[in-house]
Amino acid sequence: MADPDLRIDTDKPSRLKLAEQIDVLTMSSAQSRKLLKKIGTGVRKDARGNVKAQRTVTGGPMPPRADKKKRRMMRKMSKGMVTRLIGERNAVVTWKNGGQAKVADRHHRGVDENFTARKAAKVYGTPNYGKPATPAQAKSLNQEGYRRRTARKRGKGKAVLKRVSQKWIRENMTVGQAGLVLRLMRTDTRKGKQQWTIKVPERPILGASPESADIYLTAMAQEALQQIKRK
Repeated sequence: MADPDLRIDTDKPSRLKLAEQIDVLTMSSAQSRKLLKKIGTGVRKDARGNVKAQRTVTGGPMPPRADKKKRRMMRKMSKGMVTRLIGERNAVVTWKNGGQAKVADRHHRGVDENFTARKAAKVYGTPNYGKPATPAQAKSLNQEGYRRRTARKRGKGKAVLKRVSQKWIRENMTVGQAGLVLRLMRTDTRKGKQQWTIKVPERPILGASPESADIYLTAMAQEALQQIKRK
């Protein structure tokens, strides 16, 4: 998979406000590379601002997490970005770490991720099924209407089903037991899914908005114009 990037091509000055007056290609290679580095720094700054504000490159809000939790999206993506020059007329903004770049690319373009039980275990680890049930499991069981068979306090008769507290679940059930009961209640099967797909909506943070593009390209034009005046 190719790294996500932003390509700045000075050979296509179609958006330049001063395009009729100057030719960006009059810049020397050293001047062009210097300007591309400067623009790359601006793009990285914009991307970090997008992550902090939880907005996309177009200014809209990022789609929320599938689990509806309010933790910030892509919070680790604001670090590790670099600008790499390609030839004399192109720059790429990407990440130092290849794994981080792939994660950013998946979110940037909205690429769904296929999982298997083995892959999930490799990514998230295998839980300790003998540990006490987690607060999240206890809450989920409670929400699903879990009831425990309880003997009557007085007299004879069949046991009755009674709701139990989340505290009771955490103190009396293990991670494995709680997980099995939840699966049976939700799917009526003992075995979980062996493969599934996680939907990933587009969350583009890397790139230049039309306003920023105008600023960057105008900077190119002004820089080139200054070089012309010095000749």
